Amino acid sequence: MNGGTFNAGRSLLAGSAWTVALRWAVRGLGLVNTFVLARLLSPGDFGLVAMAMVVVGLIEVLGETGQRLALIRMPDPTRDDYDSVWTLSILIAVALTLLQWAVSPLAPLYFHSDAAGWLIRLLALRTLVGGFENIGVVAFRKDLRFGADFTFQILQRLATIAVTIGVALWLGDERALVAGILGGRILSVALSFVMHPYRPRWCTRRIRGLLAFSGWMLAVHVAQFVQDKADEFVVGGVAAPAAMGSYAVAADVATAPTIEVVLPVTRALFPVFARISADPQAVRAAYLDVFAASTIISVATGLGMALVAEDFVRLALGPAWQQTVPLVRILAIAGGLYGIMQTGFTVLGAVGHARLAAQLTGTRAGLTVLALTLAGLFGSVESIAWARTAVTGLFIPGMFLALTRVLPVTLADLAARGWRPLAAAVPMALLVPAVQAAAPDSAWLRLVLAIAAGALAYLGSLLLCWRLAGRPEGLEATALRRLRLLPSA
Repeated sequence: MNGGTFNAGRSLLAGSAWTVALRWAVRGLGLVNTFVLARLLSPGDFGLVAMAMVVVGLIEVLGETGQRLALIRMPDPTRDDYDSVWTLSILIAVALTLLQWAVSPLAPLYFHSDAAGWLIRLLALRTLVGGFENIGVVAFRKDLRFGADFTFQILQRLATIAVTIGVALWLGDERALVAGILGGRILSVALSFVMHPYRPRWCTRRIRGLLAFSGWMLAVHVAQFVQDKADEFVVGGVAAPAAMGSYAVAADVATAPTIEVVLPVTRALFPVFARISADPQAVRAAYLDVFAASTIISVATGLGMALVAEDFVRLALGPAWQQTVPLVRILAIAGGLYGIMQTGFTVLGAVGHARLAAQLTGTRAGLTVLALTLAGLFGSVESIAWARTAVTGLFIPGMFLALTRVLPVTLADLAARGWRPLAAAVPMALLVPAVQAAAPDSAWLRLVLAIAAGALAYLGSLLLCWRLAGRPEGLEATALRRLRLLPSA
């Protein structure tokens, strides 16, 4: 391995470790927050806010023009570059807030809830406030200072949780969720100025150059949002707020074990791959390592959550949420498939193929909207979940084929790293239901035994497949070396 590849791998490993730790910490806090709120609020409360946030988020994503990623890609950005990004963020935030207020009267007509309109107008203030965040915090990622980014994100989340739970205990309705969303954003912006000494100023000199890069990145972000949230939009139009709340919480809980590992890796991927984009062999080695690791984790977490969904929902959310169990099972599989595929989009954008990433994401979003609309018109809420899962799975081969055309990887490279976790999933899928059937009638004990049995079956089978494959380098070998079960290379 040459020096560039080694340094890239080390930076990627360090960045991924920090960001995985960050997302686990943030998501762990978020799940605790969800579990507490599920005991204090009803599915209908969650559904009303989820309806409003689909609209707010759909418009808000129009501000994801990639201007911050443009800064990360610049080898030596000036103060004008930083200030122009901050100015552009404010201009976009003001425009999007006005647009959210303008469309809010239409929301009750689609969601069949009068509360949707005023909730959108109130939650739109999140967009306005967020535009003023200190642009200096981008340097945490650009300079690979993931420890500082970790602290910043954790403090943001703690502030949001404190506000949300406090208001939920006081008022006991959907206003707690609104207060948490707005209060968290206000505290986040204030925190950005406390944690970084940079003080941005109004500047428009570099905006035109930023928009040249941002066009394709905006297309990627819009298509990604549509892909991720179209199902909730369809559910909100065909079902009552309680069903919408059940679906939103089920999607959150089901995909969390996978997404909260994969997304941190993609957060670390962009600055690292941007630095090594001129070295094809470094890109190849780093991407294949990331693909192998994300596949191992995504298969385990997606299938694992699907297998233990009933006991997990009973214990974590309570009896009022039992109707979400089938949804959690289906959407957990969707999350696992998403985790296998998602890192490819980030790599394409980082190494200069943002247009291809936009085309792929747009195609997937279009297929998803079509499938979800048909499922919503002719099926049930569960049909919508199945449609989301099916489109994600069917798109994976096309995504990998596109990757092989622009990156120095082949389908054989991907297959060599992907077959082991898929094979290891079979024993886990067979053993866990058998253990659940034989376990005592205790949800806690049954859940613990199922998780333990599933982990042992998966890890044991994975190591067996690794040995059969000739003990290649990868996550398995790295883990064994860390455990001192394999000599250093």
